[in-house]
Amino acid sequence: MTTENIRRLHLWYGIALAVLTAVVGILFISQAADIYYGGEGYSRELVIERCTAIAAPFWIWVAAIIAGGVLWMIYPPEQKKLKRIPDAREDADRLYGMCAKSCDKEGFDQAYAAVRRERKVRGIVWIVCMALCLVCAGVGAYFAFNLKAFPEEPNEAILDMVKNVLPCAAAAFLLCCGATVFDAISAKKILPEVKKMLALAGRDRQTKPTGAFAAIIASPYTLLAARIAVLAAAIVLIVLGVLNGGMADVLGKAINICTECIGLG
Repeated sequence: MTTENIRRLHLWYGIALAVLTAVVGILFISQAADIYYGGEGYSRELVIERCTAIAAPFWIWVAAIIAGGVLWMIYPPEQKKLKRIPDAREDADRLYGMCAKSCDKEGFDQAYAAVRRERKVRGIVWIVCMALCLVCAGVGAYFAFNLKAFPEEPNEAILDMVKNVLPCAAAAFLLCCGATVFDAISAKKILPEVKKMLALAGRDRQTKPTGAFAAIIASPYTLLAARIAVLAAAIVLIVLGVLNGGMADVLGKAINICTECIGLG
């Protein structure tokens, strides 16, 4: 089979599976809505009866998914190489790290000064952004962990927490978005200057990081240690949640939702 025929086969299979998925979803929704508006209430027998009524299209949908897996194994799609999306920040930082930082050629000092000045501004913007985010986190944490100030009624307590914490989270999010946009604009502005530096001075012979701190950051053991620390913290938090009864509360709520709301009891 030619590549064009395989592509068409995959296309028509995708369209057929999408239509079949929509049909099965509509059938499930219609059955659930009919039970809800019928006023009979959810029960195991009624749910089984309604699911049995739409069992045929459901199993056809499952068979279509299995057939799609077989189709992909027999006629795999054409592997396309993804194009790299241009990123001015990544390119500017990468080229700046590659090029030499000293040169006697005319124009290098001006380009180097412009790049250093813009990089300094970018650093200050991110430092200010992180400081303000920490302030927002502190204010939000103060309201979230000040349990004595919460109303006794659970819904009022949740609304009060959202009213005080959500603005802090939104402000931190907007700050990070603004810093990211400024960083991209700044990097795009200095990218020609960095290319000019690289063209005039060439590559820097010393490409490896220097200093004890840089060596620690570049070491593969640092990443391993960070992963182990995150795993250990996750295990500790899970154990604490089990010991303080949090797991039992979540399990009880999940059972109640399945048996009382959805009707799978």
